[in-house]
Amino acid sequence: MAIGVSMAERRQWESDSMANAGNKRARRDANSAYLRERTEHQAGLGEHSIIIDHPIMDISTGLLNGPSLSNGLRVKIPEWSTLPPPETPETIKVMFDRTGAGRFEVVAEHEFVIPAGGTEFPETFPYPMLIPIEDLPLNSPCRVRYDHYTYNGTEPDPSPTTPLFCDRVPPYDRAPPQALTFATTYLDDDNLSPGSKLKATIPGYADWQATDRIAVYLVDAAHIPDEPTGLTPIFLENVPAPGITDTEIEIDGDLVREFGDAECVFIYVLIDKATNTSVLSLWQKISLTFGPLPANLQAPEVPQADPGPLVVEHALSGVSVWIPLYDNHKNYDFIRLKWGGTTLEDVSVGPNPPARIEIPVEPKLLMLQEYGQNTTGDKETNISYHVVRKSRLFGPEDIDIDVNFQVPIPWIPWPPIDWPDPVHPSLLLGVVKNMDGSRTNELTRADKNNLARFTFIWYAEAVNGHVIDFFWNGARVVEAQLTFDDSIHTPGTEQTVDIPWTYIKDGGNGLEVPVHYQLSAAGIENDLESTPTLVNVNAIAVELPPASFPTISNLYPGCSALDDDGALQVAIPDLTGLLKDGDEIEFVFTPMRGEFLTDPEDPITGAIFTRNYTLGDAGTPLTGFIRRVEPYVTHILPLYDENAATNRRGRVKVQYSHHDGTEKIESEPLTIITAFHMPNTPCEIPRPPKP
Repeated sequence: MAIGVSMAERRQWESDSMANAGNKRARRDANSAYLRERTEHQAGLGEHSIIIDHPIMDISTGLLNGPSLSNGLRVKIPEWSTLPPPETPETIKVMFDRTGAGRFEVVAEHEFVIPAGGTEFPETFPYPMLIPIEDLPLNSPCRVRYDHYTYNGTEPDPSPTTPLFCDRVPPYDRAPPQALTFATTYLDDDNLSPGSKLKATIPGYADWQATDRIAVYLVDAAHIPDEPTGLTPIFLENVPAPGITDTEIEIDGDLVREFGDAECVFIYVLIDKATNTSVLSLWQKISLTFGPLPANLQAPEVPQADPGPLVVEHALSGVSVWIPLYDNHKNYDFIRLKWGGTTLEDVSVGPNPPARIEIPVEPKLLMLQEYGQNTTGDKETNISYHVVRKSRLFGPEDIDIDVNFQVPIPWIPWPPIDWPDPVHPSLLLGVVKNMDGSRTNELTRADKNNLARFTFIWYAEAVNGHVIDFFWNGARVVEAQLTFDDSIHTPGTEQTVDIPWTYIKDGGNGLEVPVHYQLSAAGIENDLESTPTLVNVNAIAVELPPASFPTISNLYPGCSALDDDGALQVAIPDLTGLLKDGDEIEFVFTPMRGEFLTDPEDPITGAIFTRNYTLGDAGTPLTGFIRRVEPYVTHILPLYDENAATNRRGRVKVQYSHHDGTEKIESEPLTIITAFHMPNTPCEIPRPPKP
């Protein structure tokens, strides 16, 4: 007992001590109960860690497979053994520390409830949950766990924390890696022989890691993919250290040679430890040309420029450059032609090239543009070519030719769109009048045998010495030529010339007969033309060729020229191009008295044979046919009976005609002498059979 303490005080102290001890004991009991409950719960969980449903690339750091995180981080929750009563929820919350610094946040949660009358959760375990992509770091350590909120607890039970590392950033951070570099832009048997290695340089990059790998692919330059899916690399190794500077690799040369001749590119991707793959690299084209190379190239040829110069007339008909075939050609070779400073489109050599390969110079206008707007006279122009094999050039070979496209007046506008068409906009359309001026750009049968008149306007650029020639349906009208003389001619005024009938007749009929004028000048190689005036010409009747006698071959045809029944064959010629199917012709066979072709006509009227035929009908084709003049007694025998005074010799005229709706057109007549008699009698008709 303490000195100076009363009995009452002591009793109070003892009473308080007993109360405090009871409180402490209660607290200890409660805590023990909680620890026992937690232990039992954790034992039910088995202290299961959260399950990571992604490949782990490095166990020591928890490095995740980067590409697999494209839709978020998948985790799974293991099932626990101590379950709540039915209809009593428990909650799992996925906790994520996105920096690894200890700040956990809820990124996913799910409430689990056993249905009434049930004994298990309806969910399937391990239960999948997703940490959204937006909650994941690009390139950082991180941690994950889950908190379990039990039905009978007040605080969550956390699972063990799992350290991870999220790396979703590929090398070059989604920019294309710089192109591999090589010592040359072409490979052949000399610099990449069988069994050799191809050296390539990887450009250094700032985010290089020692675990980075490079996959190199060889693809055709015409089919560069967006990504390497489905491709097989020809090189797959770690990027040599230190990759922050340029480093060199050696590629198996035989794998390159297996690709064959090609214009190709070497592309690559970089792959980091998290298997993040860079986008495809940039590239430079490389020509693969193995085997014999093009050789013995010869100078190109421009036949129209030898002798020169090359002029507009050549361009109008088409200019070609001819390339002699070279040695070791392949069907995928091309010829790249250059005219002056202009490169033409490549031309394929093909599998069976001729001894000389023709390359038309197209578009033609490029030749004029190379000549120049203000150039005069001959201009030396270089023509060259390369052989192109998978974009590798061989050559060049070249020649110089003279070109002269100078014209009497300048082209306006420049360049002329329709060149080498010589029609110049300053040479205005002319007008054709018939002789009495009653019709414009039209000639009818009433104008037959008469001249026509052509009127044009002198162009503003006319100078002394300019020569104007006129053309009717392509024929130059010699008599109409004019030479400009400023003492009698004035630019801007009308000028009329006569077109003689002979040119009109020779030009023929037509709905659109072209008539134009042409400008030339001394010392200038090329002429210019006006726009053609189109004239409706129907002034000329067709000229029909004569009929003939297919059985007569001598001057005095006798009985042998007749058929056995005494008929005489007459042939109507081929009228294609003169008449048409459906046209009608009238044929007249006229026996005459008189022995000589110079005698006046004296028809034996009663013996005349006349028939009408429709061309194209059966037996009377447009291409020509034969008709027999019969009966003998009516049409042939009178030549004997009516020519007693001339020893029974007479004459026959054959002619046919066609009416074209305007006039009757007669064929050229054919008259022959006949001697259809025996020594003392007419021909024996019908002719007796031969013995």
